[in-house]
Amino acid sequence: MNKCPVCGTYIPEGGRVCLSCGWKPEGGDAVDPIFRYMQDAFNKASSNMNETDSMTGEYREQELAAAGYIGPVFIYSLIKCRDSELVKYHAKQAGLLLLAHIMNEAVGVLPGLGKPLKKINTAVLIVLAFLGARNAYFNKKEPVPIVSKLISQFFR
Repeated sequence: MNKCPVCGTYIPEGGRVCLSCGWKPEGGDAVDPIFRYMQDAFNKASSNMNETDSMTGEYREQELAAAGYIGPVFIYSLIKCRDSELVKYHAKQAGLLLLAHIMNEAVGVLPGLGKPLKKINTAVLIVLAFLGARNAYFNKKEPVPIVSKLISQFFR
């Protein structure tokens, strides 16, 4: 059994650092090369940037449209980019997903199958939100599978 000479915490066989106090045995530093690589990459990237570099409007729209799938954040996205067709498109889908999630809460109070059904519905809604956010982030106006039919029914 290996113990840290500083704090006495157990170090698993082959361990290169004490997770409690950070002590490292002689001749091995497993974390330092990773930090050096990250620092080098950051220095190379930052040397190519100047003060005029900024996020393009299109990229900003994509991020706001994707973030709209987080609960009622789609309202903020609509306020910030009210003229963006991409944000409007995904805000409709995100709003209906939020409405479906709210209605899902009512399913949970049903006796018997309410709680298991609510868990399944929640998992499906989360997957649909991830699909919508992915489409928004990649600047695609592709409908989320189930929600697209509901949108076509509501917004004819």
